[in-house]
Amino acid sequence: MSIRNTCPPMEIETVTDTTVPNHDETEIESTEFEKNQKRYQDLISTFPHVKGWRFKDPFIRYGGQWWIQTILEGSLYAQEFFQARPRDFFICSYLKTGTTWLKSLTFIIANRSRFDDSTNPLLKRNPHELIPFFEIEFPLFPQVDSLKDKGKTLFSTHMHTSHYPIQL
Repeated sequence: MSIRNTCPPMEIETVTDTTVPNHDETEIESTEFEKNQKRYQDLISTFPHVKGWRFKDPFIRYGGQWWIQTILEGSLYAQEFFQARPRDFFICSYLKTGTTWLKSLTFIIANRSRFDDSTNPLLKRNPHELIPFFEIEFPLFPQVDSLKDKGKTLFSTHMHTSHYPIQL
């Protein structure tokens, strides 16, 4: 008995979302990023800490909430540097409340005229790749500035409203 593959061949998608800055720009941005990161880490070290669920991730008390350090650093970074534009749209949700579904639906509605059912990026990419968390993407990937991409107007957050950047 022979087994025959009846599935159509998979399409290979090349994703080129960003341009990489030249070496000199990367060093300057990295140095500035490292200075800010050190400043946030020094500030965070003064906040109350308790043992977390994971060995290396303590919970840190800030603004009436418990945070893990990377997300708190991202929140502080977003509060200081994130510049909202008039056409930006924010999906604000608590953890574990259906954010993935909400991002998918929002992306489909916002881009309904750009893609048909066969070319929708959600067929090949996770909604979290298409709609970034601004408290995670900006601080962890400082060389990639989603705000420079005029087409990217959808963002998400799990932060409490008291921690949003001032323009929101």
